Order: sequence, then C-alpha cells, then structure tokens
Amino acid sequence: MLKERARNIIDSLSDEANALMVFRPENIFYLTGFWGESIALCTQDRIKLFVPKLESSRAANESKNSEIIIAERGSGLLKSVIPNLQKFKFYSDCNDYETIQSILPHTDNNNFVINEDPFRDARIIKDDFEIEKIKRASDIIDKLYQVCSEEIKKGITEKQLQAKLLYEAMKREGTSTCYPFTLNPFIVASGANSALPHFETSKREFVEGDFIVVDLTIRYDGYISDATRTFALGNVSNEMSQVYDLVKKSQQQGLECVEQGVECRKVDSACRDLISKYGYGDNFIHSTGHGVGLEVHEQPWIRPNELKKLSKGMVVTVEPGIYIDSKFGVRIEDTILVNENTNTNLILTKFSKELLIL
Repeated sequence: MLKERARNIIDSLSDEANALMVFRPENIFYLTGFWGESIALCTQDRIKLFVPKLESSRAANESKNSEIIIAERGSGLLKSVIPNLQKFKFYSDCNDYETIQSILPHTDNNNFVINEDPFRDARIIKDDFEIEKIKRASDIIDKLYQVCSEEIKKGITEKQLQAKLLYEAMKREGTSTCYPFTLNPFIVASGANSALPHFETSKREFVEGDFIVVDLTIRYDGYISDATRTFALGNVSNEMSQVYDLVKKSQQQGLECVEQGVECRKVDSACRDLISKYGYGDNFIHSTGHGVGLEVHEQPWIRPNELKKLSKGMVVTVEPGIYIDSKFGVRIEDTILVNENTNTNLILTKFSKELLIL
C-alpha cells in the first residue's frame, strides 16, 4: 500500500518527472512508515531511504518496501543522495534554502522541481488505514475530556490540568503533536485567557465563574485528531450562557453543511453568518476549520473565499468561536470524516457539547 502511494504521486505529475526526493518527515512517513532523520528517493518501483547509522535499525523495522542506505548524519545524508541526481527528474518537498543550494550544482534546474503540492494533494484523501488511526486518536481525546470533567476544580492551574491530560494521553498510547507555533502540547485557557484562541497555557488558577477552553490535538501512530470543548466552573452569567449556546448552534450548522461536493467557504459561511447575525461577527477571529492528518493543520482549509470542494475521505474540523477581549472566549470543535452526505458523515470526536458547569 505505501509503495503504491509513491507510484500514485509520480503518476499525478503533469510533466516528465519520474521520481520523488522527500525531506519532510510527514511525507516520508506517508510513503515509507518511518518517521525520523532521513531522505527518501522514490521511483515507480523502488524506495531508497537514506538514514544515519543511529536510525538504521529502527528504519529497517518500521519502514515498508524500502531499501535502507546508511550515511553520515546531516550533510552526509545529502552527499549520499547526490549521485542519484543525474538519473531522474525529481519532484521534491524540500523548503530549506541551504539544502537546495547544495543540490542545484549537481543537476539541471529543470530536473529538480521544488513543489510540495503533489504530496499535499495525495495526503488530502485518507484511506481506511489512515481513518482508523484518526479514530483511535479521537477516542483518546474523548477520554481526556472525561478527565477534564473530573479534574477541573477551583485552585487547579491551567498547567496542572495540561500535565494531567498529557499523562493520561500517553497512558493511552497518544502523543503530543508538537506543532511549531506553540510552546505547549495542549491549549488550556481559563477566564480572560480564554479570549485568546492560541493562548500559551499559564499558572493561572481556575476560579468560580470561569470559562475554560481545552483544545486537544492528539497523535496516534502518526495520525492526528483535533477537538475543543469549553467548560464552565461554578455559576456563569447570562452573557456567557448565551454566547456558548450561539457557538454551539453555529457549529451544528457547520456540521450539517459538511458533505461531498460542498465548497469549503460554504461551511465557513454556515457558521460565520449565524454568529454575525447576533452581533458577534467581529469576535469570530479565525477560520472555521482545516484538514487534519499527519499534520494538525493541512488541506483543505475551511475559510471564507475557499473554493475547494469537500470530497469523500477528507478529514476536517469545524470549530467556530467567539472571543470577547479581557472577558472570556468559547470554542467548540470536532474532527469529521467527510462522506457522501451529512447523514453518512462521521463525527469522530464524540464528547458531549452540552455546557458542562463543573
């Protein structure tokens, strides 16, 4: 199956390219099953995986249909790849300037095409194997939200809850996604902090009257699920209750819009128009969703003006939110497997979206 993925990408190329030179770990994992320091060269019938010696045993055990070639770390990997440059016309996902400059003297520019689109396009539709991994990650998230409902109490800090959740995730074979734009494995944002969609979890203690936004991204065997729930601690104001109900209804409208053939912008509009109707349009400050898979954020993008259409096998999030500066924020998010119509879609993250007042 993995070998067919490389062949399918090569077959999709519009010019005479006949090989792939792969650097990004997500794409190497997609094509070989190995996630680690490496460079992969893929042709129609062969995959060569260049790895340093310290990775060679693991690469041999974890990769599929790959010839393992041991090379020195760092620049040594690239030096081992260079002799192959004259044999093929490569498409590559390389985005490192120094690496590209090291390659170009050894090949004609036309024979080394920098374009990650074929890799992204191949990964956008998930097969049964990938879907099963995302389901497992989603199951872990659901269990972590049950932990939240038991652990959120006055005096507990955001970081203490984050630590508990990370421990419980790893007990269940889930791992942190470690994506680059945060210093924390999860978002735990309480009180006024919840008005910041990507708040960096702090030592703030939970207090009576808080909204607590918990955004969890969990990786299971490479694949990611993403969900958000907003909990309340003690009494909530009428405004808080009304905003929560509006976000919940907005998300439901978005979920009902998700199906094969629908433009991504229409899902965004289904959520955004309702929030705007009630006067909170300026408080919905991010896109409605995104694809998930080997990355937390990948194609397709559920945002205004996005004409791309949803297709069966895509896995996307729907996550409207309202953020009132210096007061509170609410976000509700699920990971969804796109199917032929809304009746056959699978909402993979299933924890309750009723307002839980703890």
